[in-house]
Amino acid sequence: MRGLGDHISIGERIAFYRKRRGYTQEVLAGLVGRSTDWLAKIETGRRKPPRIDMLAELSRILRVPLGDLLGQTVLMEDERQQDDVPAVGDAPGRSSRAPIV
Repeated sequence: MRGLGDHISIGERIAFYRKRRGYTQEVLAGLVGRSTDWLAKIETGRRKPPRIDMLAELSRILRVPLGDLLGQTVLMEDERQQDDVPAVGDAPGRSSRAPIV
């Protein structure tokens, strides 16, 4: 789901990865010990996102990094400036003189 932007909610991310794994709401809800109704409300935004421990369990079951469910940007440390920079700045083939947009 990288590149789709930060406007995607946690629930929508859960639904995306659930569908990608081929799980129904009933199956994923059962795997985390919750009801199908609970998961449906999470995915549609009618309920607040689950606590971090439940998100960690969902990420484990869906086999995605927790940061992907949270929509976090991956940062890497720039050795020259001792600063955090977006990982895309270190992508192969990218000119070191090109500005990071």
